[in-house]
Amino acid sequence: MSKNKLRSRDAIEEELKKTKAEFTIAKHREMKLRNQIKGMTEKERRHRNIVWGSHFEYLLREKLDVPKEQLAALNDDAVKDILNALFADLSFRRTMQNILTEKVKPQSPTE
Repeated sequence: MSKNKLRSRDAIEEELKKTKAEFTIAKHREMKLRNQIKGMTEKERRHRNIVWGSHFEYLLREKLDVPKEQLAALNDDAVKDILNALFADLSFRRTMQNILTEKVKPQSPTE
């Protein structure tokens, strides 16, 4: 082979090596960004669960006059039983469906 072909081949191999390294870096950045997104959505979900749970506790205390001590004594199964009893009521389910339907309706720009 001539020297030009060797240089050309060396240049191509060098370019290939550089491109592979850039590709590896890009893949690493992509995974890092995906993990950040996953972390944010998990953080948002945890926050939402805390807010909803605290509101549920507030409603038990304020609307049903359940003392804090009694709330503290509730375990996970008792809370599940309360929620299952609520959702077993047809009137409650219809009310919830109406609320959820109203909340997800797209609003017109004039509203």
